[in-house]
Amino acid sequence: MKIKRILKYVGISVVLLIICFLAAAQIAYQSIPYIEPPGKMYSVNGIGEIHMHCTGPEDNGKPTIIIISGGTTPSFAYFDLQEKLPETVRTCTYDTAGIGWSPANDIPHTTKNLSNELHLLLQSVKIDGPIILAGHSLGGITSLIYSADHEEQVAGIAFIDSSHHNQYDYFGKAYSDATFKQIEGPLPYVWLIELISNLGVPKLMAIFNTSMSEEHVEEHNMLDSIHKQNSPYSTMKSMASNFKLSFKQGKEAHYDRGDLPIVVLTAGDRSVSNSQEIEGISIEEFRKGFDILQKDLAGLSSNSKHVVVNGTNHGSILANDETADHILSLIPLIKEN
Repeated sequence: MKIKRILKYVGISVVLLIICFLAAAQIAYQSIPYIEPPGKMYSVNGIGEIHMHCTGPEDNGKPTIIIISGGTTPSFAYFDLQEKLPETVRTCTYDTAGIGWSPANDIPHTTKNLSNELHLLLQSVKIDGPIILAGHSLGGITSLIYSADHEEQVAGIAFIDSSHHNQYDYFGKAYSDATFKQIEGPLPYVWLIELISNLGVPKLMAIFNTSMSEEHVEEHNMLDSIHKQNSPYSTMKSMASNFKLSFKQGKEAHYDRGDLPIVVLTAGDRSVSNSQEIEGISIEEFRKGFDILQKDLAGLSSNSKHVVVNGTNHGSILANDETADHILSLIPLIKEN
């Protein structure tokens, strides 16, 4: 009887601890402040409300730089790059539907649809061109598709550590299948991830994480605020579900661009841990293959260059001064109509 009584009290204590933990997590979640987005919300026909933030003059005879985010990355991740570009050049960042400050819709999250979304957004904002597309990660494929569909509008492309439509198939079918399986693996559990987030567990854990830098804390707070306003999980699920299709759509747009000014910027530190090796592809093989594919992007134009931005990784390349300088270097190469 004594053992049963002890187990009973232990069980009650555990339940009470869980209730207290969840209550504290919910208090932390409710304390997340509302952060006003910079820029404006635009009503885009057939899409919904889209957030865009533009800096620089609207009409100075120079092309507008449009920064296209990677995957489901919110626009605030590109504000450092936007600030490094001079005020004499109009530069715009934006959130695709369902990410950042833009509400979700029912349109599948594919690179082709993202290209169409951008075209409709630019029509709403009344940006006719010329434009320079600066696509980061998966945004590089969206840039390529957009330039194929709206050739007359695109004056140049900057690929920023860009995805390549062949970056998985290049290493063989086994590698490709295993990679897509990893990407699609979490899909059945997205609802659980969203529930945990809404309960405030990540926010509470972040509060007790004293190892985060001040900059990291600021970024975390911004992301918490945005996710509380606009849950990204349905869009993340759509992106993962359509990942393979997005790369296929990129392949259809992967053809010679004549003398279109292009710069391909590749992060110099492409670290892949041993635990991330897939189907026997070594770290060195991955690095070499990725570099070959980056050079292939540069080969799409006779007026292009490939630059390795040393000391940067896939994320830090965005805040590097050299990245901004190379994007600007496209402007003198653009032909006047």
